[in-house]
Amino acid sequence: MNPFDLPSAPATSQARTTPTIWLVLLPSTHILDLAGPLQVFASCGEMGWAPLDVRCVSIDQQVYAYQGIALSGLEPLPTYLRDDDVILVIGSKRNTSPAYLSAERRTAAWLREVADAHPDMALGSICTGAFVLGEAGLLDGRKCTTHYRYTDDLQRLFPKASVVENRVFVEDERLATSAGVATGTDLALHLVGKLVDPKISNAVAQELVVFRRRAGSDPQLSIWTSARNHLNTRIHRIQDQLQQDFCTSIDLQDLANQAHVSYRHLARMFRAETGMTLSKYLTSLRIEHARSLLRDTPIGIDQIAVMSGFQTTHAFRAAWRKEERISPTDFRKMPRSRLPDAIAHEEDDVDDELQAVDAEL
Repeated sequence: MNPFDLPSAPATSQARTTPTIWLVLLPSTHILDLAGPLQVFASCGEMGWAPLDVRCVSIDQQVYAYQGIALSGLEPLPTYLRDDDVILVIGSKRNTSPAYLSAERRTAAWLREVADAHPDMALGSICTGAFVLGEAGLLDGRKCTTHYRYTDDLQRLFPKASVVENRVFVEDERLATSAGVATGTDLALHLVGKLVDPKISNAVAQELVVFRRRAGSDPQLSIWTSARNHLNTRIHRIQDQLQQDFCTSIDLQDLANQAHVSYRHLARMFRAETGMTLSKYLTSLRIEHARSLLRDTPIGIDQIAVMSGFQTTHAFRAAWRKEERISPTDFRKMPRSRLPDAIAHEEDDVDDELQAVDAEL
């Protein structure tokens, strides 16, 4: 078999000035568990959007994937890490061979040392990589998931963990775990959105022609990504423009003209693809921006309203009440871990939207 050399950079160390994403491989690695995230992260640099430093590491310099291909040129598990690095344990076909059990045990021991030395570092897994996190004691008291065939095994082996079923991925503070195989791509896109920018994450998803998925019971995703699970390029362009200009006065009729369709047709098409109306989407972008300003800045509410694209504070508060259970002032006071979920509200009919006045948005 011809070895397949994975792209990797020399394991230099303290000269690094940017965070690194470390993909940890075990024997019998599943190719798609590795290829999905690797392609997502590599595409950021390939397209010139946001070069990310990605390394493939393992106990051994070469491992054989379960699918029979040799993965060589792997770097050793790093001894120097930054607090803002990210570690993802790639899924593999778990077995009881001495070589596999040794690699799993040694990798788990390394993860324990890393977690002790860098308590705030982001850690995660793809598919059965969650079992290695469990061996390291990193699932204790945490919500997590894995491939649906192995959720019972994961809960049995690590009873202190809270294993969640039927989820694309689960995020519990610094820990992120994904379900089987292709969901590693979803988790990688999510991480790009957090590490770089949700807009870059959306662009990568479009470039790779993949859906942004979420299970019905998943925690609410940001409006920047949650309405992007379609492949309509015309609607994506409209969303791109709204995400860029939401804080300004936007004439929705102009958007229809740019799309070379009638406003009524655009409104119907937008709702069919995204599940929400144009006006609801625009308002949600503005409210999400307001949330960020409330969480991260001391700026006054009147100014936040203007910076978020609302013409008046009254209009901002009216829109806020439709999204949140508590007032903007109380929202700002609450710890991040206790911030409430947005309340779901039924969307207006398209005909109602057509009668909306842009100045009211």
